[in-house]
Amino acid sequence: MKTRSTPRQASALLITLGALAILSIAAAYTLRRVTPRFQMSSQAAAWQEARLAAESGIDVALADLSRNATGTQDGNWRGWQQKQPNGLIGPVLSNTLGLVNSLLSLLGGSPVKVSSPIFLDNLQSVSPGNRPTNVDVQLWAVYPTPSPYYRWFRLRAMATCALPPTATSTFDSLEATLRRFSLRDVRPQLKKDDVGTPMNVPTPNTSRVVEVLVEPVLPFELAILTDQSLSLGTSGTWTVDSFDSRDPMKSGPDGLYPGKGSAQVQSHGNIANNAGRQADSIYGPLISANGCVVHGAVATNGGDDPVTDGHENIAGATGIDASQIRSDFYREIKPMARPTSGIFLPPPSIMPFYVADDESHPTQYLVSGDLHNFGVAPWTGRGNGALIIMVNGNFDVPTSTVSIPPNITVQIFVRGNIDFHNRPINQGGLAGQLQIYGEETNGEPRILRAFGNAKINAAFYGPQYDVHLMDAVDWTGAIVARSFEMVGGGNGGFHYDEALGVVGAPIGFRIARYVEDVRE
Repeated sequence: MKTRSTPRQASALLITLGALAILSIAAAYTLRRVTPRFQMSSQAAAWQEARLAAESGIDVALADLSRNATGTQDGNWRGWQQKQPNGLIGPVLSNTLGLVNSLLSLLGGSPVKVSSPIFLDNLQSVSPGNRPTNVDVQLWAVYPTPSPYYRWFRLRAMATCALPPTATSTFDSLEATLRRFSLRDVRPQLKKDDVGTPMNVPTPNTSRVVEVLVEPVLPFELAILTDQSLSLGTSGTWTVDSFDSRDPMKSGPDGLYPGKGSAQVQSHGNIANNAGRQADSIYGPLISANGCVVHGAVATNGGDDPVTDGHENIAGATGIDASQIRSDFYREIKPMARPTSGIFLPPPSIMPFYVADDESHPTQYLVSGDLHNFGVAPWTGRGNGALIIMVNGNFDVPTSTVSIPPNITVQIFVRGNIDFHNRPINQGGLAGQLQIYGEETNGEPRILRAFGNAKINAAFYGPQYDVHLMDAVDWTGAIVARSFEMVGGGNGGFHYDEALGVVGAPIGFRIARYVEDVRE
């Protein structure tokens, strides 16, 4: 039997079809309105990922700087390129000194000299959103002072990250400009920033440029720095303070330490300790001040309870300004290796004096055994002279002394122990003239020792050496060691020469300035 549709059933069907049509129109309208916003959100995420990629390029450059521009050994600038005078592009020479002298020819006529750039071209990476990304990194050496060893670096990284294939223009054209979107064609400024081979990330894409200024971390920026224990003088008037041999208003005659109580004595005798507390005892002493007067900051890697007003990280802090105590310090200190290239001369035999050459190419001597008392011939050339002595054995001065003539710098690399006994070392000379580097020990114990009334003017850098001073030792200069202990004190002290802050080859780098280039 056939059934017939009633008017009521037909009306319900029409109403249902009408409602579906209205819902479909509403859904289409909503989708039309929302889809661009989803696209813009995805584009904004890609824009953020481009910055992360640019910062990763900076990290790559910093890692290569740490490998190739620290210490005295040659580097291997693998992957870096430079434009040759003929306009061609070639690899960078794998030589740290080449980075300074031949590889980066300096531009003249400016108070701050800047080298020609070297670059890494089209580093491939994948962003967190699985978008293909290219990164270009450029590097310049910056020389703020005449010293060839004190150089900063300018790093510039541009990262180009792919946008979703359905990229669309934003509602605000200014936003698209600031985010440097290239929807169809690559923006002119981005082509200018793209060094080497053009990036192969297809449009649509977005690019961001990050630039940082990197300063060197030099070995003698603090009076005393240790990786483990640090214990100061326990008796007498043994004091830590500072002066500046470059400034006659902050030093005595000939730039020497002006003496305790002098108005020229400064308060930058900063000391620090890297050692942290054990997990089961996070608060407690990390430096034993023993009541010693410290004219400067005292810093540790933790140990201080932030809830209390006192300073648990320093024991015997009665001679320290409480406002100068900190607990947020850490600095990596790696052993410095001796030079590995150049001509190595045997120790002088007929003439009992080591002879310096110009500081741009110092004379290098190799001592296969121990080094004892030695003399250095006066400098007769222009400017300053320098020499390097590499000692395979111990550096031991049981009698006589060590004297460095004016305008000469001596660097001594030692693999064995160092013992100054109670002798005067470089007395009458500046601390920066005698730089002693304790080398890698491969886990074997090494020590630097002095006692009695020894007076030492020197800078020592030995991250794997234990320094033990006794009685009334008076040290002018700086010390970086695994540990430091002063037993006694008397009328001695530790006097940091602030001129050492710009002395020595870099042991690392830190970012001094960070900017993002947002130009079109």
